[in-house]
Amino acid sequence: MPAKFAVNLSRARLALAGLIVAFATSACAPDNFQLGKSKQLDAYLDRISQNCGAMFINSFQVWVLALGESADAGYQDYFIDQASMLLYGTITPDQYIADMSGYFDDMSPRGMKTYQCIIAQLPDQAPALPKAYRGVMKAVPQVSGND
Repeated sequence: MPAKFAVNLSRARLALAGLIVAFATSACAPDNFQLGKSKQLDAYLDRISQNCGAMFINSFQVWVLALGESADAGYQDYFIDQASMLLYGTITPDQYIADMSGYFDDMSPRGMKTYQCIIAQLPDQAPALPKAYRGVMKAVPQVSGND
């Protein structure tokens, strides 16, 4: 009986940990989890890859980050989250530059040219927020981490 209780307790803890991770990651750009479903984000990332792909942010080539080829998923996830927030207008271009240059530790002229290239790929008008985004933005408005 105690052994069964321990196994059930371990499973419950594992399930709880999974839920916590799911909720924590959904606080990031929810559109990130809709890649392949969000035509606007996919098109934006494709434009970034096409027009800025050969450029670098620190040691990362942009096409690697934009197309999901990064060996370091944390950097790629952050890149896509920030691109999504920039695309949907939940952060300004200035906030984007501050966040990206801080996270990637790249305030170099080369990095600044890259950020400007990424910003230049934005459509003339921000698309409407996806439904998944609206709920998160009501609960936790996005602010720059470098304000």
